[in-house]
Amino acid sequence: MKIIQVTDVHLGRQGERRYGADLHQRLASCIAHINAHHADAALCVFTGDLTEAGAPASYADLRAALSALSVPYRLLPGNHDRRANLVAAFPENPVDENGFVQSVHDTGNEVLLFLDCLAEGRVEGELCERRLAWLEAWLDRSAGRAAYVFLHHPPVALGLPQLDPLALERPERLLKLLRRHGNVRHIFFGHVHRDIAGTVAGIPFSAQRGLHARFELALDRSSEIVEQAPPSYAVILVDSANERVVVHGCDFLERWPIYSAETGERITA
Repeated sequence: MKIIQVTDVHLGRQGERRYGADLHQRLASCIAHINAHHADAALCVFTGDLTEAGAPASYADLRAALSALSVPYRLLPGNHDRRANLVAAFPENPVDENGFVQSVHDTGNEVLLFLDCLAEGRVEGELCERRLAWLEAWLDRSAGRAAYVFLHHPPVALGLPQLDPLALERPERLLKLLRRHGNVRHIFFGHVHRDIAGTVAGIPFSAQRGLHARFELALDRSSEIVEQAPPSYAVILVDSANERVVVHGCDFLERWPIYSAETGERITA
């Protein structure tokens, strides 16, 4: 199964440039690239910060942009989003029985679990008792099958002094639950605007840098510097039968000279 992950779109006002980039145009280019190269994907997951300020107009613009996407999509909120405005703009995007933007994609062989860790009005993420109970019920239901978790905030300290205090609060509650069930094969998130991979509680994880500017890699200090690095989305290949997950980063705006691997000759400028 092929899954596309797009994160941190940060869609604001039409015509606005943030750190030199037009994020509306960037999203359109991302969608066009996915359509051209990965139309066979089972799902495209947007892991939060869909908008810059959660404004209804931004969700309307997002809906218009996503109308061109040929792959089915699922939307998750991030700390820049507003849950009520997201749900109003995308009433078909599933919510749970408590109104949280949480849902499941059940293929029969595996389950993809989409978590809502938005804490309205705060940068940090949270998973309250109701959200964790929903997750536990689905993990119970999917016992014996591979499960994959998607959310916005990292449930792990990444060694980034600026960003670690702004991660998921009390991540040990989530990790204890995942460890106890033992069938979660990978955790995917955004929020940190960098490409990062590792393991936590014995579970592999990966962060995607997304469409917005990238935070500087500063491990020894809290940095206010952002870099206008190439935007990226992830191409995730899941083979549950063989317990394999592969994550490819796709810098969809980059253009490099092309050479023949056989002759070494340059093919394009």
